[in-house]
Amino acid sequence: RYKNATLGFLWMLLNPVLQMIILSIVFSIYVKINISNDYPGQPYPVFLLCAILPWNFLSVSLNAGSHSLVEESNLVKKVFFPREIIPISIVVGHLINFLTALLLFLPFPLIFQKQLPWELILLLIPIILLTFFVISLTALVSNLDVFFRDTRYIVEALVMVWFYATPIFYPVSYVPEKLRLFYHCNPMVSFVQMFRDILLKGDVPGWIHIIYTSIIIIFVAGLARILYRKRGPVMADYL
Repeated sequence: RYKNATLGFLWMLLNPVLQMIILSIVFSIYVKINISNDYPGQPYPVFLLCAILPWNFLSVSLNAGSHSLVEESNLVKKVFFPREIIPISIVVGHLINFLTALLLFLPFPLIFQKQLPWELILLLIPIILLTFFVISLTALVSNLDVFFRDTRYIVEALVMVWFYATPIFYPVSYVPEKLRLFYHCNPMVSFVQMFRDILLKGDVPGWIHIIYTSIIIIFVAGLARILYRKRGPVMADYL
């Protein structure tokens, strides 16, 4: 993907780093988001990157994968194969970018924690759960886009709203208490919390986050599977 680019694979870091710089300037200098009560001793840019990296994995995969079946219509029409392979391949490609960026980011929280916490191995939990969630959701919307071509545009709009409904540039404590239960219905809240708890606090992810996201994954994956089994054989006719 990056073999002809001058900076090569560094381009996969450019977007999250630029986001981090812009959001850091806006929300630590002008708006002054205070994270010292929730994550004492942690710099705001590191706080941001803990959420930006998993969020970018979701948003880029979802935006690219939502119309992947339509874009590969020639292939779908020529040969029969499990259609969900196409959106899954999109997600796996972006997963590699996400893991590489995360690996290069890991030294930052370790420097501020002054030690190598054994809890870092627990990152496998949110990474695996997030991957299955992104695969399931991308497969679902890509199926819908075949039969309702406005799906990709709806996804783009919802992703933009979803960004502000996720605690990326602010901690969850900024959400009013009376809205906190409704706010946690957003599964990305749990994913971001798990990444931050491990990277910034060295804490084990809460079982509530793990159970809730697992239920969401099972539901979305089951719905996507039903749609592919039902609509897969006739998908080529709509393309």
